[in-house]
Amino acid sequence: MKKYFVVALAALFVLGFAASSFAIHAEIPAETQAVVSKGATQITIGGDIRVRGLWDNNTSDFNNDATAAGDDAKWDQRVRLQVEAKVTPNTTGLIQLEAGNDGGTSSDIQNWGTETFGGATGTIRAGDAKQNSMKVLQAWILHTGSGLLGVPALVKIGHMPVQISELYYSHTKFGDDAILLGVDPVKELHLILGHVKLGEGNTFNADDINGYTFIASYDINKDSSVGGSVTYADGQNLGAYAYPFFPVNPVVPTATLTTLGLGRSSLGLPAGADLHLWNFALNGKTNVAGLGIKGEVDIQTGKAQDLRLNDLKFKGWAAKLDLDYKINPVTLMFGAAYGSGDDFKKLLIDGDNKIHGFATTMDAVQHYTFVYEYLTPNAAGNVNGGLQNTWYLKAGAKADIMKNLDGMINVYYLRAVHQTPFGVLASQAGDNQFSSKAIGTEVDVNVNYQIDRNLKYYVEGGYLFAGNFWKNVTPVTNGSAKSPDDAWAIRHGIQLSF
Repeated sequence: MKKYFVVALAALFVLGFAASSFAIHAEIPAETQAVVSKGATQITIGGDIRVRGLWDNNTSDFNNDATAAGDDAKWDQRVRLQVEAKVTPNTTGLIQLEAGNDGGTSSDIQNWGTETFGGATGTIRAGDAKQNSMKVLQAWILHTGSGLLGVPALVKIGHMPVQISELYYSHTKFGDDAILLGVDPVKELHLILGHVKLGEGNTFNADDINGYTFIASYDINKDSSVGGSVTYADGQNLGAYAYPFFPVNPVVPTATLTTLGLGRSSLGLPAGADLHLWNFALNGKTNVAGLGIKGEVDIQTGKAQDLRLNDLKFKGWAAKLDLDYKINPVTLMFGAAYGSGDDFKKLLIDGDNKIHGFATTMDAVQHYTFVYEYLTPNAAGNVNGGLQNTWYLKAGAKADIMKNLDGMINVYYLRAVHQTPFGVLASQAGDNQFSSKAIGTEVDVNVNYQIDRNLKYYVEGGYLFAGNFWKNVTPVTNGSAKSPDDAWAIRHGIQLSF
């Protein structure tokens, strides 16, 4: 990938430096106190401490009669510490550390009590242990200036949160290694070019995954804007991440595939495959007579190639529309979204080489519902996979209940776009019945209480009235699957930011 990187980098510097909307900065409270060092450099120290408790039930097996990973009762804790250095009005650097368990790069929490073998002695030799280790969450340099074209511009380089498209590409939890450059030709127009390093195989081989993006946005007025992005994901000789559209470990029972006349390799690209995926996104927002309107549409093309297989062509798309209207003190919210899915009957049985499922690369956060997709796999088999093989309708409301107390409630009606042959989590060998499209109806609630300055307590939860989409997940008795039981989860926490 070296030649692609050199060409892209050259193009970026020709165009200048970019607006900051591409990079999402961590929230820093307005009351943060600055520690000023000698000279003109201003050092700001901040961070947060968060403690949460989670209870969830049936999110893995939809079965009240069994205990599985989706039946939890636990506490967890997260610690962040950051230093921001404003060296000059034009140059800033930020380092943010985050504690997580020793699992490394994909954990931001430590479950309480998991440090069993610590320093305790005597009869009960548990506890008295250090909690966790710190890793770099953000580390970047930002320089603003007039750029090569004599207009406002900037360059940002390092490890940072990145969001290109709300539906396709959102890496705001742990971030990416990236170079962002761009320019504001006029005050209202922001142009950004970026290169993101998603995966580095062997440094001496072309076996990487790189992202190249161009983002444009135009501010019509203070309430209205339009924008779009073009993003190219290029992967060469893929190894461990060789499944760009199905789960890395497909959960289809082997016996099911045998029944369908397929091998497990039919569900993913073998090692050595190349990925060439384009995502085109359009977005906009406005306000008409008090009605807030926000939407996005993404369309995908490109192909996955391997000499041992026919090329697989990407044809996925997704769309989302959100409306809100305020009737003091309540804001009413309505929404609809659609993420395309694969017709497995065509894909697996008829040998269709078109991938109609919407491909995503997302962070492990709540993207819409609290139970479905965030705590359970979505209808494409991916936990935190975003809007894939799913459509929904949403109605909700939020309000300031009283001073320092606000709340929100949302109701989602969820359905799969296409049936699947495996019910997403099926573990019953030989059960090749195509699932129902009825995912269910979910009610989500969130309440926040501001205890003190920068100190809040919150409660959030969801209840999924499970539809028969989940029927293949449950045990088979006397030749038929048990009807799915509802899944629910509730979490509360306290967070101090400083």
